[in-house]
Amino acid sequence: MAAKIMGLKHIIVVDLHENRLELARELGATHTQNGKEVDVLKEIKEITDGGVHYAIETTGAAPVIKQSIHALRVSGTVSIVGLGGDVMINFTNDILMEGKSVVGTVQGDSVPQTHIPRLVQYYKEGKFPFDKLVKFYDFEDINQAFEDSKVGFTIKPIVKIAH
Repeated sequence: MAAKIMGLKHIIVVDLHENRLELARELGATHTQNGKEVDVLKEIKEITDGGVHYAIETTGAAPVIKQSIHALRVSGTVSIVGLGGDVMINFTNDILMEGKSVVGTVQGDSVPQTHIPRLVQYYKEGKFPFDKLVKFYDFEDINQAFEDSKVGFTIKPIVKIAH
């Protein structure tokens, strides 16, 4: 949604779940790739004529983190948002030789006092329908929330704890 608001030319979303890719198209993705069905790196490099300038990696999965680095063009930057563990990369070949940057991002690296009101305004204008990304679950349905997230049914499950 943010990339669409910014007017980016190529907004490429990769996922393993068709329902998520469909939602991504609805929310502004110009291209979607199912990682189970296509060679994602080949497709991205074809769409962008060599690789992306910027990538946002949200899974935290080591193979996907590495893939996001390889999807970059020379001097590209990937922001790692997903919580992950160890990732084996060849620093010289994967980063140094092409001047790529890998950065960590915490909560969007924004100033909440200015960023949250801006997001609220975008929501009111219909540009940031974040409510399409969330589903609420009662606490007793916490296992279902985890399962729905795991299989791709829910993007961001929110578990309500009643008093």
